[in-house]
Amino acid sequence: MRQRWTNRPFVDELPDLLRERDLSLRALAREVRVSDAHLSRLLRGVGYRSVPSAELARRIAGALGLPSDYFKEVRQHYILDKVRADAEVCNSVYRSLKRRFGD
Repeated sequence: MRQRWTNRPFVDELPDLLRERDLSLRALAREVRVSDAHLSRLLRGVGYRSVPSAELARRIAGALGLPSDYFKEVRQHYILDKVRADAEVCNSVYRSLKRRFGD
């Protein structure tokens, strides 16, 4: 059974997920309504960042039967959005990180 989340980068995790499910990149692309060329370039880092948008990563997780926040990039986007939107959240996260890492 798969863990609730992965901490592996999206570009490393997705090929393994596709292999486990015997699913092609083309079939996944159709399911999440993007071109297979787009997903292929994303995974290869050609002309794109290697991180999908949070919305695309959520759609991919759903298509694969995983929790919407399975990919760490989705959780990172969530955190950054909350930190950017709320000064108190930003300060709280900052204080927590300073205590933990002390740098």
